[in-house]
Amino acid sequence: MIRLFEEGFTQNRELSWLRFNERCLDEAADETVPTMERLSFIRIFISNLDEFFMVRVGSLLDMRYVSEDEQDPASGMTPGEQLEAIYRAVPELYRKKDRIYREVLLALSEDGIECVPLERLRYGEQDIVRLRYKKNILPHLHPKIISMRDPFPILKNKVTYIIGVLPAESGIHLAILGIPEEIDTCILLSATRRHVRFIPAEEVIFANFEELLRPFEMSEKVRIRVTRNAEIKPPDESQDMPKDFRVQMQEMLKNRSRQEADRLEIQGTISDGLFRYLRNRLELGTGSCFYSDTSMDIPYIRGLKPLIPDEVRERVFYPPFEPSDRVNPDGESIFDKVKGGDLLSSYPYDSMGPLLSMLKEASEDPRVRKIRMTIYRLADHPKIVDYLIRAAENGKKVRVLIELRARFDEKNNIEWANELEKAGCRVYYGSETPEDYKVHCKMCQIVMDDEGGKRYVTQIGTGNYNETTARLYTDLSIITNDQTLGKEISRFFKNTAKGRHDKHYPDILAAPSDFKRTILELIDREEQKGSDGRIFIKVNSVTDTDVIDRLSAASNAGVQIRMIVRGICCLLPGVRYCTENISVVNVVGRFLEHSRVYVFGSKETGDERMYIASADLMTRNTENRVELAFPVNDESIRSRIREILLLNYSDNVKGRYMDPNGVYKKKEPGEPRINSQEMLMAETKAQ
Repeated sequence: MIRLFEEGFTQNRELSWLRFNERCLDEAADETVPTMERLSFIRIFISNLDEFFMVRVGSLLDMRYVSEDEQDPASGMTPGEQLEAIYRAVPELYRKKDRIYREVLLALSEDGIECVPLERLRYGEQDIVRLRYKKNILPHLHPKIISMRDPFPILKNKVTYIIGVLPAESGIHLAILGIPEEIDTCILLSATRRHVRFIPAEEVIFANFEELLRPFEMSEKVRIRVTRNAEIKPPDESQDMPKDFRVQMQEMLKNRSRQEADRLEIQGTISDGLFRYLRNRLELGTGSCFYSDTSMDIPYIRGLKPLIPDEVRERVFYPPFEPSDRVNPDGESIFDKVKGGDLLSSYPYDSMGPLLSMLKEASEDPRVRKIRMTIYRLADHPKIVDYLIRAAENGKKVRVLIELRARFDEKNNIEWANELEKAGCRVYYGSETPEDYKVHCKMCQIVMDDEGGKRYVTQIGTGNYNETTARLYTDLSIITNDQTLGKEISRFFKNTAKGRHDKHYPDILAAPSDFKRTILELIDREEQKGSDGRIFIKVNSVTDTDVIDRLSAASNAGVQIRMIVRGICCLLPGVRYCTENISVVNVVGRFLEHSRVYVFGSKETGDERMYIASADLMTRNTENRVELAFPVNDESIRSRIREILLLNYSDNVKGRYMDPNGVYKKKEPGEPRINSQEMLMAETKAQ
């Protein structure tokens, strides 16, 4: 297809992502959000930006050296041009973060939580700080002193360091101190039922840095933080490669901490000489260096939360919310209950109880022969693993396909893979495939003997098997007794475990084989209907230009296309002659919107096709990963998912719409006031 309007209806993915992260800052600026939650949104913004530099900027730096002229399909920008655009955009985000951070600290103080500067300590509080510093902090401080000619030490990724300049007759020396991770992050000064005063430990360490270095005199001190490329690379091909992929991954993880730096953050003022020295030693350009007037990572937030009095806690945090057990309120056998119809859980409004009950039952039920499961991310202490191990110990055949390369969860997954194997589970890795695809799909299947034959009970979902994030992310999970679907998923699991990814399945959409092809065909089907065509998509990201082009063509044919996109969206909606019939909204609220749903056609025309999936509309998902999209066949469940989608789409409180320039704007307040997440929580509580 010839792209006549390439520059008119697509935007660069990196700049789109930065706009999404700015949405998190906007939540921190929202005075209707409880103050500690506002502080958490700033921390989320910081964490997101860390990952952006570690992953996306790191990749662009690699690409600039390997394929300097390669152009981004959506914007036509080379890696170098994208980096320049990022370096121009990010400083304004730092300034916005600093401004909002100060506003939040003031709001916290008004709510009874006072972050006290060192110079405003009251009488007696100096003694508290002095005692805590000497007893609990000082023993952990071990600065390293080097000359300007010595090799520069490797600074740990995302750790705040204090750098001091020590002039001497023999030449300038530097004192380098990393803020220790093992110390308490804040010092409690006083606490009553309605008020708490504290000081961040980092501020005390910084203030006492000169004293720590006595008898040396210090002419300058500054705080810095380095971010390193997180794209772990395999060992040199000339080396003998160990057979066990876990050993390879462990070696690559060690190398991550030594990857090249791609960002330097500076808090406070810095001399030109020290700035040039740090840039040269870290091999960074000036565009990769960013200034912050306020805390670079707000480390004290985790230490502060337990110190907040109960009376204050009620007004500075969201009210507690417990997921519902409405899917299975009486605690029936899941194997019996699912015979009456598919079971839908909408996290975090519904609990993960049905899935956990299914696995617990399966581990003990003598009828169960096999358990099959794909794992991408797990909680720190997952009950899921406990049940899989118990099942193996009880003689069930447990087959787990675990992805060791889930970014930033590699170490966790390696450890759980070891535990599962020790218990007798058969563990496969996503890398055990010729194409080296990551396995990202989410499915769990029980194979059992029932009424004289084989029976499949299958769970399919959009999110990870992580009990922690299931309380924080919105995801969909369906447990089904559909035997036709069960047989397809059984065949899929067997093929995937053997690295066979080119197989076709009648009902499920599998990437990399036919997920994208079928999505394009379904878009074409709606295009043929013209103005009667309907498409509704909810995903995290949209970057696949083939899909974007096809959506544009459908829009030009009159198809009404509604999209909920949480993060990156390279498609620009509402562009004349290109995407006039496409609207894109974004919702950022208490919970992270994470579910992926694809709907083509409508209930009214009787040809609706609805899928839930683990896959976004990104080329990495549609072509370069093992993904699944599952058909939703139960009409009652389709109806419920439609209700959730429409509520999310109509949100005029936490919802924003994207304009043709890619900027998210507030919707008209209107009546009724619709906060989709609040309304779904209220509905849950009313059950």
